[in-house]
Order: sequence, then C-alpha cells, then structure tokens
Amino acid sequence: MTVPCPVCDSEQYNELFHDYNRRDALAYDGTYVECKTCSLVYLHNSVSWEEIARLYSTLDPEVTANPGNTDIDESKQRIDIAIPEWRKLLRQFRFRPHSWPLESVLHRSKRILDLGCGNGSKLAEFAGRGYEIWGVDISKDAIDVCKNVLPEGNFLVSELGNINLISDYFDYIRIDNALEHVPEPRKVIKECYRLLKKSGQLLIYVPHGKSMSMRIMKGDSISSWIPFHLQLFTRGSLERLLHEANFKNIRIYNFSPNNWLALSIMQRRNRNKTKQLSPSKWLVLTTYPLSWLAGKFGMGEELIGTGRKNNTQYA
Repeated sequence: MTVPCPVCDSEQYNELFHDYNRRDALAYDGTYVECKTCSLVYLHNSVSWEEIARLYSTLDPEVTANPGNTDIDESKQRIDIAIPEWRKLLRQFRFRPHSWPLESVLHRSKRILDLGCGNGSKLAEFAGRGYEIWGVDISKDAIDVCKNVLPEGNFLVSELGNINLISDYFDYIRIDNALEHVPEPRKVIKECYRLLKKSGQLLIYVPHGKSMSMRIMKGDSISSWIPFHLQLFTRGSLERLLHEANFKNIRIYNFSPNNWLALSIMQRRNRNKTKQLSPSKWLVLTTYPLSWLAGKFGMGEELIGTGRKNNTQYA
C-alpha cells in the first residue's frame, strides 16, 4: 500500500533503508522513504497511532519514549542547581537555539507553551526568566512529572493537534523534538497558528532527515527510531510546512547538539542490546569537531524552524 507524504500528500518517493527498533529492543520494524516532491523523510509502514500512543504511556522502564519514567526528585535537583555566571554570559553569545527566546520578562508577563513537553525539564529555564509556563503532552505520566517538577506551571494531557485552549493566547510556542512523533504534522502547525497571538513566534526543533549520521549511518543514526520517529524533516519540507500554515518571517537553522553524533556511535556499538545509550564525555568531546563541521556543510543533526503569526486570518 502506498502511504502519502504527511507534508505534501505526494505518493512518489524513494526508498532509503529498512530498519528496526534499536533503542528499546521492541519488536517493531519499518522502512524510511524520501518524498520526491518536498524531500521529507518519513516512515512508510508504521504501526497504528493507537499502538504508538500506548507505548508513550507504558511504565516499562526500558521504553524510553515515555518521559513519565523520569525520577522526579532527580529532576528537581537538576533544576535547583544554580547556573554559574560564566555560563549565563556565554549563553548570550553562543548559538543556543534551545534557549530561545533568550530575553527575560516581567513575572508572568508573557506566555510560553511547549507542545510535547515531556517531563518539563526544558521549561525550567523559561520559568526562571519570568515566563508563564504551559505544557501539553500525550503521556499522563509525563504530565504528572511536570506538575511535580514545575508546580507553578499549567499542564494538560492532550493530542498536540487538538488542544482545548483559547485562540490568540500565547506569545511563544515551542515544539522541541516532538513534531517528528505525530502522524499529522500539518494539523499541529495549524493549531499553533490558532493559539499564537498576533506577531507570536513558533519555534520548532526536529531531527534532520539529511544529517551526516542519517546519510552515512542510516539505521544506526540516533534519529532512526522506529516506531516513534514517524518523519524526519529536511530544510525544504520544514519550510513548506510553515509556509502553508501561513507563517511569515520563516527561518530554518542547522544545528548539531553536542552529543547526538556520539549517541549514534553508541547505538551502533550497542546493536541488538537493550542497555541504555550513555556516551562518555571523551566520546562527546572527540566527535564534537566532526559535528561542528557537518553543521557548516548543512548536515547538522537537527533543524530549527521559526515563524511568526503576522495576521489574524487562520490558515
């Protein structure tokens, strides 16, 4: 059966490689293909969404897709650790897209929503900079962790494409390594447009379907994660997604998190094993120059897409 591209509906594609679940030792496999029209890399023969949603809520500690397995006390301790002044200063100059928006605001004067918020740990720094925190995740276990870690936040269990909140409400919406997990990315982006205030900004972080590790290592890449990574975006497909949802001032950035290439190497080493991936600091440091170089040639491990809502007519 031909599966249409979830970004442009084209049924024309090139087959890239067949793969199986390596990270959790689950009995799932599938084939990644590349759309000939928009270049999106997507999983052609995934299991049902109901089955994937069940896995996001499993209490099995080996299934790393459910951040509800996070230790709450450990998460609180990490948040309470004071950030050194030198690191705060460095963040003002270093390209650090996961901390956008960088500015601090008057207490609760601006609202930021994180779709696919996981255990809430990525929102701690925004709470510290004065933002009113909101988070949505499909996993009830993850939301329970969020409420314990950030009790001042507002957290909801919901599908990302159908959120029961009022329109024109948020100054910023983040989707941090979550859009690749949803079966209908266009629906999610249109929902973001509805929820944002006029001139509000959307920030998307996704694995890069044409990263160095995906090009060279294929199934050993940390981005190859069946059945959870339903699609891996490219510059063209991510820009198209934002443009068709009526976003303006669209920017696409290329970025390599410090440990992603090291994680891919660990995934290759641990093939057919169930132990969790944990690269050494030595491996992270030695692979960093290669990750940096890959980013300079447009093959970074991650893409960041941003866009603003500049009018009041919904897409």
